Amino acid sequence: MTERIVNRTSSGSSPLLGAPPTGDGETSPGGPLDRYMTVLELVAAFPGAVTMSDVCLALDMPKTSAHRLLAGLSRAGLVEGGGRHRPYTLGKRLVRLLHASAEQGWVETLARPVIEALAAERGETCYLTRLVGHAVRVVFSVSPEVQWRGYVQPDLQMPPHAAATAKAILAFQPPGIIEKALEGDLVVLTSQTCTERDKILRDYESVREKGYGTCVSEIDEGLGALGYPVRLADGSILYSIGLTGPVQRIFNDNLPVRLASLEQAAAALGRSLSLGAEIAGRRL
Repeated sequence: MTERIVNRTSSGSSPLLGAPPTGDGETSPGGPLDRYMTVLELVAAFPGAVTMSDVCLALDMPKTSAHRLLAGLSRAGLVEGGGRHRPYTLGKRLVRLLHASAEQGWVETLARPVIEALAAERGETCYLTRLVGHAVRVVFSVSPEVQWRGYVQPDLQMPPHAAATAKAILAFQPPGIIEKALEGDLVVLTSQTCTERDKILRDYESVREKGYGTCVSEIDEGLGALGYPVRLADGSILYSIGLTGPVQRIFNDNLPVRLASLEQAAAALGRSLSLGAEIAGRRL
């Protein structure tokens, strides 16, 4: 990216755009979308550092064109910030896309040490889930006890109305994503499963108040789980950590200790996964 910005041609054309700048700032070999992507690439290459003036200088672009393109990206949620000499950062919508489409490799590489340490400390099955579209899926799990390994297999979709980890993520999503997650038939899995929309939304509200989700025999009789949201650097919640085992063991007097361990692990993951997304964003 740096070479393309610095090494200009003698004719004054912009090497990033492949053609001399135009008055309206919208014409390029790839059409208007190419201009938007070029600006987005620049912001991704220097997150939290690029101002509108930088865009004008780096891309040899008129101020009116840079303003129009940045405003469009901002409205779409692809960049945030800006204004009077303030830098732009990647927007939450793009960050969500980066995580939802993230290669399993780097997510698991960064998260596995934290989840393994949590499972060893608590002696329970622990796992990471993430939001993909409007569904919450298991990334991977670590289980000290063989008998619990079958409950949280990789890529398993977690019931939005019953799973602790799904509640821990969906409770913090925009209404549109919640609507999509809860549309269609919600399966009754046990006698404790709630399928009434109003009650589910109240459960999500409780998650926001308490800071974590629970599942008490809602998926399998006698099986309990805790779900703790992972807050990323931009404030979004696209991942959660789960801890599961027998109900009487998960929700005994040591519950506060388990929650403290989950909170610590979630904070560590928030930092590492945010860094991973930043690095992934540089490859745009």
